[in-house]
Amino acid sequence: MAELMNWDWSKNDLSSLTESLAAVLLEEWGGPRSPLALKYINETIIPDLVYCFCNNTDLLTNSTFAEIIQWKLKNQFANPSAVVVDLAKDLLKPAQRIINRPQITDPKEPWRRIFRLWIGEESLPNIAEKTGYPLDYLDLLVLRLKKLKAFTANTRASLLECQQNTELREFGFEQLSFLYQFQTSVAGEPLYKERLILEQVIWDLGMPLLVPDLVNLLELIHTHEGELDENSLSSSMSEVAGIWGSGIGASVGDRRGNLFSCVIDGLISLHYIQKNKAGKLTLSEKSAQTIAGYLLPKLGEQLKRAISIGDYELASRILLSQNEAVLLHLIDWTLRELNQEQTFEALSGIYKKVSRRVDLYLLKVFANFPIAFDLLMKCLSDNDSLVRARACESLGQIGDKAAVFSLIQLLRDPVVGVKEMAAQALGEMAAVPAVKELVRVAEDYGESINVRERARGAVRKIESLNLDKVKLTESP
Repeated sequence: MAELMNWDWSKNDLSSLTESLAAVLLEEWGGPRSPLALKYINETIIPDLVYCFCNNTDLLTNSTFAEIIQWKLKNQFANPSAVVVDLAKDLLKPAQRIINRPQITDPKEPWRRIFRLWIGEESLPNIAEKTGYPLDYLDLLVLRLKKLKAFTANTRASLLECQQNTELREFGFEQLSFLYQFQTSVAGEPLYKERLILEQVIWDLGMPLLVPDLVNLLELIHTHEGELDENSLSSSMSEVAGIWGSGIGASVGDRRGNLFSCVIDGLISLHYIQKNKAGKLTLSEKSAQTIAGYLLPKLGEQLKRAISIGDYELASRILLSQNEAVLLHLIDWTLRELNQEQTFEALSGIYKKVSRRVDLYLLKVFANFPIAFDLLMKCLSDNDSLVRARACESLGQIGDKAAVFSLIQLLRDPVVGVKEMAAQALGEMAAVPAVKELVRVAEDYGESINVRERARGAVRKIESLNLDKVKLTESP
């Protein structure tokens, strides 16, 4: 079990809680006395409950948290249904007495914490480990969200209409209304997912921050990616609004300076920012993915201004100055906001200038632009087999049959993945001249199963689109 991270509990508190829980289970409720049962209670049930209480110190009087403890007692520890309500109440009393912390009584709060982790792509076992909640309870909650999503997918049903559905009504109004609001916000509220992820980061840090404070910090690190160390970043943050306001770090004893250092150390420990070999701060992949949505409006305007005056060199510099993960989001933005000619002109200028990952992403994007044909044709002879394969795929989507001869040649490429994509592209182009070579590949048992299957699929597609021409081609 993970190490307890809640510093509101002293060692004496933990010892007192452990003893109190043992008294409830073994004395007040007359628990079993066999050595095996006592060992299970003392080594499994009590430590599990202590861990759960310690990780939810502000929920000890919360009605939903009480239901979670009931679920734990019934499904995880096999207590009879008839006793779990009162037993949970008696087990929570010592924790409520020992810890003196303001309580959150909103019944939706435990669900918020679960889905804040879940939307950040934590697995359910990891969420169970972090919260102390039963895994089957989490499974049920996510299953209910999926049922609600399926019900509202086509109908756009209101909450009232959802409540009238027999199956959904079984969730209870509090849980149904929470899941409905969550699903609606995920689908329609800009940056809702990113905000929840940042809220979870702040929760993990245990610092008195707001989401805008964290956004400001991460944005500054991104703007000066790999240029600032902790001290120079502290000086730069003195000009930023919010909790980092003027004078941060002005003296060793400055409270905000200490807070800043703790936040930086915490973000590094969470792998949310990192230091390069020179000791300069950079965003991690995870933080860059999260912060990208907050950066796009400003970066997009910069890019639009550069393109509006025809300065594609400046546009390239703007693109190349981005963190790699942010750049991928900015590439997607250009597809949505710029016309084809502008987008291709801007993006082709950074091809082969960032990384293999970005190059492969660009080749996928170029499938949207017929004007990328010449560039993609050159990529068919690249030394990198993934580049050749991606170029085949994009040419197939463009559909220009001037590429057919080159793609036929790539059916003899030494790399399986390239041959697969070449066969697929020829099928998408309905390339009748390729049928003979595709049939050869499909019948060659020296080829991999995947290559033969792609070739057969391409032949079937060509035949379905060009039946008469294929017959003429195959006639002696």
